[in-house]
Amino acid sequence: MSRTRTPISSSWEWKLANAHQNATALKDPALQSWMPVSQFPSVIQLELLHSKLIPDPNVGENERLIQWVGECDWEYRCSFPSLSNVSTLPNVELIFEGLDTFATVFLNGKEILKSENMFLPARVDVKALLKTPGEKNELSILFESALRKGTELEEKFGTRASMMRDKRRMLMRKAQYHWGWDWGPIIVTCGPYLPVYLDAYTSRIEDLHVTSSISPDHLSADISVSVKLSKAHTESSVQVQVLDALGTQVAVGETSTDGSCTFKVLKPSLWWPNGHGDQHLYTATAILSQFNDALDTSSKKFGIRSIEVIQRPLSSESGKTFMFNVNGRDIFAQGGDWIPADNLLPRLTREKYYSWIKIAQRGNLNMIRVWGGGIYETEDFFDACDEMGLLVWHDYAFACGDFPVHPDFLDSVRKEVECQTLRMRGRASLALLCGGNEDFMLADWDGEPFPGTYLHKKNYDHEDVVGPFENTEFPQRKIYLDIMPKIAEKLCPNVQYWANSPWGGAEEANDLTVGDVHQWDVWHGKSRSYQDYKSLSGRFVSEFGMHGYPDMRTVNEFAPNPEDRHPQSRAIDSHNKGHLAETRIARYLAENFRYSNELEKFAYVSQLMQSEAYGYACQDWKRKFGGKGKESCAGLIIWQLNDVYPCTSWAFIDYHLRPKPAFYTIKRAFAPISVGIDRTPWSRWIDDDHPRTTEIPAFEIFAHNTTPVERGFTLLLSAYDMLTHKYIALPPSTAKQEVTLQPGQNTELGSLSMTEMAGEESLIILAASLVNQKGEVEAQIMNWPEPFRYLSWHEDTRVSVSVGVGGEEVRVKANYPVKGCLLYVGYEDGEDAEWEDNMLDLLPGRELSIKVKGLNGRAVLAKWLNDWELKK
Repeated sequence: MSRTRTPISSSWEWKLANAHQNATALKDPALQSWMPVSQFPSVIQLELLHSKLIPDPNVGENERLIQWVGECDWEYRCSFPSLSNVSTLPNVELIFEGLDTFATVFLNGKEILKSENMFLPARVDVKALLKTPGEKNELSILFESALRKGTELEEKFGTRASMMRDKRRMLMRKAQYHWGWDWGPIIVTCGPYLPVYLDAYTSRIEDLHVTSSISPDHLSADISVSVKLSKAHTESSVQVQVLDALGTQVAVGETSTDGSCTFKVLKPSLWWPNGHGDQHLYTATAILSQFNDALDTSSKKFGIRSIEVIQRPLSSESGKTFMFNVNGRDIFAQGGDWIPADNLLPRLTREKYYSWIKIAQRGNLNMIRVWGGGIYETEDFFDACDEMGLLVWHDYAFACGDFPVHPDFLDSVRKEVECQTLRMRGRASLALLCGGNEDFMLADWDGEPFPGTYLHKKNYDHEDVVGPFENTEFPQRKIYLDIMPKIAEKLCPNVQYWANSPWGGAEEANDLTVGDVHQWDVWHGKSRSYQDYKSLSGRFVSEFGMHGYPDMRTVNEFAPNPEDRHPQSRAIDSHNKGHLAETRIARYLAENFRYSNELEKFAYVSQLMQSEAYGYACQDWKRKFGGKGKESCAGLIIWQLNDVYPCTSWAFIDYHLRPKPAFYTIKRAFAPISVGIDRTPWSRWIDDDHPRTTEIPAFEIFAHNTTPVERGFTLLLSAYDMLTHKYIALPPSTAKQEVTLQPGQNTELGSLSMTEMAGEESLIILAASLVNQKGEVEAQIMNWPEPFRYLSWHEDTRVSVSVGVGGEEVRVKANYPVKGCLLYVGYEDGEDAEWEDNMLDLLPGRELSIKVKGLNGRAVLAKWLNDWELKK
């Protein structure tokens, strides 16, 4: 008989198992009774929320009112029938894909499993314990409090060093963000958060793994298929077939005695990252048969592609590149750091994952880094990345940690890493496996990274990647430099393993010249100006960020009380977890802008600030990707892409999938063709310690061509003086130039001095655009005199917005210069429309046409910097 999988997803119930004298839990007798689950899989906070026994933690300060939940033990149970078609098969196992975290499982009154690692699935033989067909089986799971377990482990193994939240988090294998982070609340969940099912079979396909290698000319590819069986029989056989995306068979054959087979595919359709080509996916199907009966079938989609990380010397700078090469093409990585998209993981549906990855694709990203303090991402996440071309850098689930190294912990880590590596390998999108987040950086830290948090620098040899690491100040290297790389090399040698993020330096992990770097000298650290990003580059910047408020719809949802709707309220502060964020937002605003303390205006200026910061970083670091030997920066990953709950953070898309204005600035910078301007001096700030010889600016213009082909454009430059409110006539040969952009790199387009055309008091805006042979503008940018707080806006400034026939195009223009024009639908009119572009800079008399979806007849509103100062 063929393999049968039976989901156990109905008739689940839950109740409080042990309050441990918690007063809040004890005062509600309803918790003592069994109640049906609202959904399955489940975590207990979802059930309490559904039953209205706790308030919504996404609103106001409610998160503080639900902390008691994590102090208690909880129990789930269900009943399921024994099926005759299952009982006749020789192997019947109960599968738990994920239990969060300290779980004891009973079947028909007998303990069958104790689990203490939420990342480790369990497979339990239950054939002898199941009742006869037609009878009901009773399954129950006791979840003990992770907080209480953490205290027990701390008493047994000692206190760990931590720069982020509760030190107990590192003593167990549970998602670190559950204990709170600097972008999310403390919600210590428990429950069967992944599916549970019965698996009955004679023999099953335990693993199907496909790898490919491409000929240098891309005219052929060798496909290797490996099939591992749970139990092989001499009479059994495995047939493998490979289909292309259209369902056409391109290869078929049987595995050899070692379970492998190889095929050659001629003229393969390659898988490319977003923006570099199509995402062709093939399907390999293995059919296990015995005496012509199919016992099991397994299918996997795969891409034919090669991915390497290139580390080679630079021609004129120290260190080495850190550069991704796909199918022989060096690419600049354009990414976002991904955190779990919800505190309550079962809420993340396949549809939600696809929506997240779709918006990342729309923003011209080609990479996502899965941060190590969350989870190992789901099949739905990987399916979406495979289909939409998002390269995946995936951290193993370790973050900012001083993890224990006792034998039981290391044994659990080995099992976890092996299991998750087997699950993720073979994905078309998987580009790199990384040991964790900032664990080496933590070891290098000495002092007080955040108020009240003290760290002691560990003395160790940064170049020692062999060990032994035991009995040293940094024994955790056993995990990152021994256990993980050995497993990765054994199970997926074709995927780059990287020990940590950041990592690579000979004297410190966070080295600007080698490996990847987390650049927090803007916002954290030295609190440098975001305009300084160009001098803060690393070979590959895998974290950097700037805060910005979310969409006002989101703000109004988490701060529903009118009295809380000001920038300094407790509710607003509760939804910004960043250390010292309340002063850092104000510091960067004060440096750059005049702003209002009216919440909507304050939020808008913070969004503009975030947009400007990300714009500087993207254009200046892409400029450093200048062709072979000149790739001094080969990628940037913005911290962060998404949010875990509604809040103010570094994210450029908020919890409800509402793009912040920065999304559009990033989209323009990540477009196949982008243009940039560098101004000297970049600031007119009065600095008596470093007086400037002139305020008249000079400009350098450059452009980036992501595509693999040379592109020709007409470069148009125009200058406007805000002092006289007139355009400046540039020489014809300067105002219009024919330029050629080299493929896959930055091209310098020349310089412009305004000395002969402007005075010391001039306030020059320079605009640049690239026009293709069809007369279409493919890229444009405006460079402004800064700081914006020095600028006076013409009191008669007006913005005109009109909607085209059909409601799918909006035309916008201004009579005087406008900074950061944000188009939107009124907050009371439902969700915003989907804009092709937004957060626009406008020069007088120049109309922009913006495509839009979802207006549905609603009015379009506009706001811009300091519009509240103008005559009404």
